[in-house]
Amino acid sequence: MKIKGLALSLAVVLSFGTIIGCSSGQSAPDTKNKDVTSGEKKPIVIKLHSWYTNEREAINKAVDDFNAKNPGIKLEYEFLTESAIDAMKKLDLLAASGEQLDVFVLNSSSSYTQRIGMGMLEPLDEYMKKEGVNYTDEYMLDMKFNGKYYAVPGKYSAKLVLLNKEYLDAAGLPVPTDWTWDDYMDYAKKLTKGEGVKKIYGGHFHNTLLNPVLSNQALENGMYKKDGTPNLDNARTKKSLEMMWKAQQVDKTAMPYSDIIAQKLDSRAAYMKGNIAMVFDGSWLVKESGGTAQLPATFKTVYAPYPKFSKDDPSGLTGVNGDFIAVSSKSKHKEEAYKVARYLSTEGLVLQGKEFPAWKKADKSKLVDTVMSNVAQPQFMDKESLLHVLNTFKFAELDMPPSYNAEAQKAFNAESEKFLLGVQDLNTTISKGTEALSKIVTANKK
Repeated sequence: MKIKGLALSLAVVLSFGTIIGCSSGQSAPDTKNKDVTSGEKKPIVIKLHSWYTNEREAINKAVDDFNAKNPGIKLEYEFLTESAIDAMKKLDLLAASGEQLDVFVLNSSSSYTQRIGMGMLEPLDEYMKKEGVNYTDEYMLDMKFNGKYYAVPGKYSAKLVLLNKEYLDAAGLPVPTDWTWDDYMDYAKKLTKGEGVKKIYGGHFHNTLLNPVLSNQALENGMYKKDGTPNLDNARTKKSLEMMWKAQQVDKTAMPYSDIIAQKLDSRAAYMKGNIAMVFDGSWLVKESGGTAQLPATFKTVYAPYPKFSKDDPSGLTGVNGDFIAVSSKSKHKEEAYKVARYLSTEGLVLQGKEFPAWKKADKSKLVDTVMSNVAQPQFMDKESLLHVLNTFKFAELDMPPSYNAEAQKAFNAESEKFLLGVQDLNTTISKGTEALSKIVTANKK
């Protein structure tokens, strides 16, 4: 009986002590984000979604390095699909289904503004203010939209021209360092040779970029002007279409538009196989010129600035786009997600060593060395001409298109195709294109 009484007394004391502890303001131990078996706090899981592959972007390097430097956060990479365009569709589906989204990469300014309109992106201004970061001191691209920053830029994609050095030498042509579109057309004539299936085209015009001359206008270089009106009835748009027609149908220095569509031509592959002497595209193509397993390099590539509309235009002016790293507005850990986004847009992208970051503090010469060291055949890349292009780049204003820009682009392309296929004349193309873009604006105001 004494033992039972002692046990009862001890139970009462312990129970009373528990009550005192609770009533004195002490809370129960927080088991959230903790391993209940060890008592250690679990790292916060942040998910990163994009189309990046280890082979082409070395994303694993950045993920592993971030995790090593930030033990309180576990960054997990979620591969969407290899096509950036398809990745955007898949991202939207994930957002609609309520999947965990923390940090994701957007493939263009059009994708960026569209998803701002969808409410998917968290404004980053307060996070940067808290970090003590001045955006314009950090980045080359101005991502501000409606007065706020909804992402930070990762790699930029500025336009430049890649040229086959063997073909240049054979034609006795120097590497262009400052040139106009008229010069480009002249080079294309001198670089074109052969006939039939063995023909080498001196130049090329993409079926997805039908307004190349407008794209490096310093301001208002997109489908719409700042006041929301169509931006087609101008000298640069007309120059683009006239130039493509002349190259494809008169000079025969570029593959006809109908053949490009019929063959579903991959201009990158055509260039790497020596079927095209020069091609213009975004700077993402630079690493491809050093050869890949699918498209090995067999000749040296040299690089030239994007051609100017007029000889009086500033040298090095280029249209620009990029990959934009955003924080999901639905993330449960926005502070940690912001930290990931900042890392991926700065030292993480440099560590990947595959692209050229929009981070101002990156060393260009070291970047070129790093990019060249990470390709299969760096001996086929010309460092001197590449550095010249990078050092003379002057970015045109980043076009921040409306959310319906994809629809507008499709409408303009439909009219441009008619012109390039000989179905309608230039003035009709501009007029109908302008009318179509105006209707899209009206429809989206309802």
